[in-house]
This record gives sequence, structure tokens and C-alpha cells, in this order.
Amino acid sequence: MRRDSERSNSVPEVHAGLAGERTMLMHSAIRSSLQRAHTLHQQGALAEAQQLYKGVLAIEPNNTDALFLFAAACDQSGDAAQAEKLYAQGLRFERRVAWAFAGYGAVLVKLERYEAALAPIDEALRLDARHAPAHVAYGNAMLGLKHYAQAQQAYERALTLVPTLAEAWSNRGNALRALDRPADALISYDRALQQAPHNYATHTNRGHALRDLGRYEDALRSYRLALVVRPRVAALLSLCGMMSLMLGRGAAALVSYNEGLEITPDDVEMLYHSCVALDMLHLHDELLTRSERILGLEPGHAGAWLGKANALQALQRYDEAADAYAQALKLEPDLHTALRNQGFALRTLERHEEALQMYDNALARLGPNAQLLFGRANTLRQLGHYDDALAGYEASVAIEPTDAEGWSLRGGALQQLRRFDEALQSYRRMQELEPAKGLGFLEEAYCQLLTGNFAEGWLNYEYRWVNADTARSHRHKDRPFWSGDESIAGKTVLLHAEQGYGDTLQFCRYASLVEARGASVVLEVPTPLKPLLASLRGGHKLLSTDEPLPPFDLQCPLMSLPLAFGTDLHSIPVPVPYLFADAARVSDWRQRLHARAPSGRLKVGLTWSGNVGHNNDQNRSLSFAALAPLFALDATFVSLQQQVRERDTAALAQSSVIHFGAELRDFADTAALIENLDLVISVDTSVVHAAGALGKAVWVLLPRIPDWRWLLERNDSPWYPTAQLFRQDKPGDWPDVVERVAHELSRRIAANRHG
Repeated sequence: MRRDSERSNSVPEVHAGLAGERTMLMHSAIRSSLQRAHTLHQQGALAEAQQLYKGVLAIEPNNTDALFLFAAACDQSGDAAQAEKLYAQGLRFERRVAWAFAGYGAVLVKLERYEAALAPIDEALRLDARHAPAHVAYGNAMLGLKHYAQAQQAYERALTLVPTLAEAWSNRGNALRALDRPADALISYDRALQQAPHNYATHTNRGHALRDLGRYEDALRSYRLALVVRPRVAALLSLCGMMSLMLGRGAAALVSYNEGLEITPDDVEMLYHSCVALDMLHLHDELLTRSERILGLEPGHAGAWLGKANALQALQRYDEAADAYAQALKLEPDLHTALRNQGFALRTLERHEEALQMYDNALARLGPNAQLLFGRANTLRQLGHYDDALAGYEASVAIEPTDAEGWSLRGGALQQLRRFDEALQSYRRMQELEPAKGLGFLEEAYCQLLTGNFAEGWLNYEYRWVNADTARSHRHKDRPFWSGDESIAGKTVLLHAEQGYGDTLQFCRYASLVEARGASVVLEVPTPLKPLLASLRGGHKLLSTDEPLPPFDLQCPLMSLPLAFGTDLHSIPVPVPYLFADAARVSDWRQRLHARAPSGRLKVGLTWSGNVGHNNDQNRSLSFAALAPLFALDATFVSLQQQVRERDTAALAQSSVIHFGAELRDFADTAALIENLDLVISVDTSVVHAAGALGKAVWVLLPRIPDWRWLLERNDSPWYPTAQLFRQDKPGDWPDVVERVAHELSRRIAANRHG
């Protein structure tokens, strides 16, 4: 019995002489049943054909036609184990049929008995060297034995005989992939799909080859085509999720993983990769829940501990995050991401010595590593050890010279050391590395503005709209932008806030300058600021960001106005006050303050910390306890903090400082309270801008290298004439600043006492 080599994927034909003379004597009913079964078999009615084969074998158990064809039907229906038994039984009686030996070898391959498959396949080829399916079976056995070059050759021999064999083309692609030839494999898969366009395995393996080539978009498309053939295959959905992650599409990845988890809800690997997508999407609550779900299934999963730690850190649960990172590192001591992020958690908790020890241990074990050196340098920077931090950043960029963030922090350390020209060189190196991101230009702008170079600084500051982080606040960008050059007489110009409250309070002063050019102004501001900014003089229309806008011709963000007006150190609009507290609120707060404060004493407002999420918070904020030298003085101190950090709660409660907290509903309340004070002492927060805009005396506590708007080497501010600046002489030396403030305040108290 011989299989037609041109029909290698069809059901084998019955050879009339298979059973010799015995077949001629076979009962006509048996012969008829066998022929009927064979016809059904060819038509794909496998279940009916198998029943008829069984009937024949019940009458004649050793009928080799029935045994071999029944074996082929079982193989086609996915029952390789039964097929193996039937082939083995038939081959005990009939050993002249090449296709039967080839089929027997093929099912042994499917049963992963690769060595055992070789003998029957060799026998098939001895009987018929041109039997293409035998060459395919040999290739499959070699593939299973990881003899990939031999597998490739076997498939090519089969394709020389029958060029349309889809299985040979597809598995040749698998061999070529294993030989690290994904481009050649891709060609082979494409040829297979020309013959069998709906083959699930070929679409899947084609996706693998495209993934190997880094063509993630095309790989994703192949995996999705495989899903069309076999919907709701969890492994394929996981692959779609992985490609979406590689393409930076966290939301699409999460959809794929969630669909896969509906099918296999306890698949730890898929759960973990879904956590990666959740982390990418900043869905921290769900990330925490899902990481803990993994740990319930597999407590020793280091990646899940890392995901849990990242979620806790993002939720500002830093103590728990540090412990979770420690668990991840106990399981995988060299997990770089956990090492780096644990360092951040420890720094946030001000456990700097622990962070340094962790970095030192890791570097001693792993050797020089850019990210670990980078984290260690960040710790030293927070401790104010800028020389050592600079050395760390330089060691980091020496290892990874294309790391733009390393150059950014190197520039920051150089600024702290007042080596501004070198800092600018670092920022320009960032621009070379990432010209499209804009961050290098933005860092250069901050440095230029800090040193008083407004002309170039304002120009470079416009690169904030290129940088992804700052561009999030870019509103109305689809409308025409006013740069200051175009005449605006008779036009309506929208001026809109873009960043923090302090920036809005500082730059809203430009609205009157825009009006002076003949424009009608619409001023759009954050809702909490609207009641206070209602006092801004002029004919503008004031709206909050949640109110509908009227028609307008042009728009300009508030912080682009200094560029539009060519502002330099001598042309800053300085008339103060330009904001005014509401009279009724001032009266109300006067009564509240009088009820709690002794009369006749100097009333001093205090702000010692800003928004913990601010990227420079650790540099600009200090603890409430650090202000203790002031409290020995004969003055009434009033907290202007609406919210107080947990670390300061107990000390504030035990002090004599008056704290109103949530009674300060918005900035209009804060302004009214400030109007009832003699002096405001504050770190660099929006309170400073409110006090300065109100024309109240405000003393500003600044780090050695402050935010750009406070400039350098001066104790006054060109933006706020009523401000007095107290700067650190040494990095992090707040005690010296507070001591100088206390000395100056004691003189102010004495002057107040003598009236």
C-alpha cells in the first residue's frame, strides 16, 4: 500500500493487493464496510468512519487495511495514543507499506517519543525514498531531538518532492527559528500560509519570528490572526498582551491579559505580566490587589513582591514598600529594579544610611552598575553631599554614557556646586541624546533663569511643551497661540494657568499688560484660586478650569507671557499689591484670630512644608520641629498649612502655634488670614506667592540652590518687593537659616514692642 506523494495530506488510498489473496476471499459485507469507511474518511467524517473500521475489526481483528486506516483516522482526530497501538498491531502483519511506517513514526513524534520514531520512519524511506510525508516525519523527529539543521534538510527534501506541503514549510520555519534565522523562518511561514491560510500554529510561529526580529506590531497582528482561527486561547492572548507591552500600549495589554485570565484565572505568569501593564498605567490599587493575588498562589514570586512594593510606594506607603522590596530581594538578591526602588523608598523615609549601605552591598556584590551608582548618588545628593553625588553621577554616565537622566542629575549636582557653565554642558549633552524630548532644553532654561539670563531662559522654557511630563498641562494647544508679536487690539485672548498654584499667583499680573495692548482678556485659573483672583484689577473675564469658555481668538499660557513681553530683570511688572483679600473674610478671620491670640504681640504666619509630590520637595521643605528656635520668641505664631504631614502632627499639637487646618477652605481664606498677620515666614510654596501678591511682608526660607525664580546671591526678590530671602550657605543647613530668621525676628519683635 503506497500513499500518493502528491496527496500527502489526504487520506491514504486502499491498495487492492494489501491483503493478498485473503482480501479476495473477504466477505462482501466487510469489503463494502471498509470501502464505505474509507469514503467517509476522505470526506472528513472521522467519527462515522471510525465506527465502521471498528466494525470491520470486530469481524476480522487483523485486517491491516482497517488497522492502518483506523490508525490514520485516530491520528487525524487527535488520538495519537490509539493511533500508535493500531499502527503497531498492523505492522506486525504487513511490513511492505511505506505510508503506514511513516504514519507510525509521525504519531510517535506526537507522543514525544522521538528516538523510537526514527526506526519506522527509516523503514518508510527504505521502502519509498520519495515518500514526502516520511521526510516530514523525520524532520519533526529531528526537531524534537533539537537537531535543527538535520530537521531543516529533511523538510527541504520533502518540499523538493511536494512543494505545496504546508506542514513542511511551517516546520522548516520552526527549524530556522531555532537556528537563529528568524528572517528566513518568516519566508517559510509565509509559504506555508499560502497553502494553508487558516493554520493556527503557523500564524502563531510566524508571530514568534516577527517578535524575534523586533517587529512587534507585525507580531501582534499574526497572533491576532491565530486568535481568529482559535478564539479565546489563553496563551495567545498572553502573547498579544506581551507585544502590546513591548509597544508601550499598557491599556491594550491589560485588555488581552484580562481576557486570558477569564480563561485561566490562576495563571501566575499572566497575572504577573498584567501587573506590569497595571504598573505602566499607574493603576496602583489594582496592582496591589493583583500582586497579592499572585502571592496567595505563589508566595515566593519575587516579581509579585516587586509589583506589590511598587504599588505601595506609589500609594505613599513607604514603610510597607521598603519591606516588600526587602522580600523581593530576599528571593532574588540581584533584582536591580527592586534594589533601585528600595533605595528610593528608604530615601523618602529619610533612612539615608540604610539606603547607602544597601547600595554599597549591592555594588560590592555585583560590581559597577550604572543604576545602582545613580541611586547611591541620589542618596548623597539628598544628604547635601554634592561633591560625592557628582562623583557618583559621573561614574554612572561613564558606564551608560547615553543615559540622559544621568546627565540631567550630573547637571543638577554641578548647579548645587555653583558650576553653572559645566551644568549647562551636561544639559546640552542631554539635548544631543534626546533632542525630541525637550527635557535637556528645559533643564537649560531653569539654569539660565536661575542665573538671570532671562533672554535665553524664556526661549528654552518653551520646550516644556515637548517634554512629556510638563506637556500634560498643555491646554488649548489646538487653538492659535499668541507669542507677543501679533497685534491683539480688538481681539479676545485667553490666558490660562498651566502648572502649580504659585505659578498662577505669580504670573496672573501679566493680564493687565495684555489688556493694555487693546485685547479683551479671558483668564482661566484653577477653581481653588478663583475667589482670590477675583480681586485682580482689570476688565478681564475670570473663569475656573471647570467652566465653559466663551469664544476667543488667541490663547497664551500664563508662563509664556514673560517671553511674549520680553521680560528681563529690569522690566518685571512689580506693582504690589495686585491681589486683595475679601473684606468680609478679613473681618471674619480677624475675629477668629482674636479669640485665640493675645493682643499686642506680633502675629507671624508659618508654612514649613509644601506638596509632598513636588519634585523638589525634599530640598525645599523642612520639619515643623526645625522651627523650634522661633517659638522661644515673644510672638504669636499661626500655621498657614491647610494640611500637616504625619511626621509633624504630634509636634504641632504640643506647640503653642495656632492651627486652623481645614478651616482654610481656599486661597481666599488664606489671603484673609494673611491680611490679619504682621509677617509671613515660609518655605518656597504658594503661600509665599499669595503673601507677595498681597503686598504683605514675607520671609522666604530657601535652599542653597533654590527654584529659578529666586535667583542667586540676593536677599530680595524682583518679583515681590515685600519679600526678604534667607538662603542656606551650605547645602541642607536649615538650622543656620532658622537661626538667622530667629535673630531677625527678635529684632522685629523688639521694634514692635517699642511701637
